[in-house]
Amino acid sequence: MRRAGGGSIILMSSVAGLRGAAGLAGYCATKGGVRLLAKAAALEVASANIRVNSVHPGIIDTPIWGKLNPSTGGDRRNAPIDPNARARLAVPLGSAGQAQDVADGVLFLASDAAHYVTGSELVIDGGIMAGAGARPRT
Repeated sequence: MRRAGGGSIILMSSVAGLRGAAGLAGYCATKGGVRLLAKAAALEVASANIRVNSVHPGIIDTPIWGKLNPSTGGDRRNAPIDPNARARLAVPLGSAGQAQDVADGVLFLASDAAHYVTGSELVIDGGIMAGAGARPRT
């Protein structure tokens, strides 16, 4: 990227990298580490016109939900979690996101339209973090 005159590095994290979640301490710690890695790397390579950002999806309807335990978020021991049912309770927009929603955000960060965006967090969560600490939607 230095020889090419710049570029964009995009690290995938999660909203779990922005706040804690019961039963997911290790996951939250690693995703939070990704967030700070992006910030540190952004400072280290900015002079080479290389941008580094992190993406933090919330509840996205992907196959991972079938592998999680509904009570703790850990290994599956019960019926799989329905991401859309979970989203109706926790997401202000009321539904789970789709993989395309995340892809669209990544495409923006990779594009020239984001030429002045570095060391930032793109949160794609339907509003979860906007109300962090607020009561869930009823």
